[in-house]
Amino acid sequence: MADETSTDVLSAVLEFTAQEAGVDVSEVSEASRFADDLDIDSLGLLTIATQVEERFGVTLDDSLIPTLPTVGSLVALVVSLKG
Repeated sequence: MADETSTDVLSAVLEFTAQEAGVDVSEVSEASRFADDLDIDSLGLLTIATQVEERFGVTLDDSLIPTLPTVGSLVALVVSLKG
């Protein structure tokens, strides 16, 4: 079940990130860096975080969000919060 959850989180985060970056979801991976690879600024990252919070019923610490370098780091944070 845990694997299924992390897969769900990953697919949702990939989708939200691609939407925010204006690229196809196939261009985004766990290793994609928000700022360097996708040109997503802190405001864009907050938008993604808000979508993730609404989708998964978690609360992300606003001070942590800007420190997340990659898509995978956001996925790991959400999975850890979902327990």
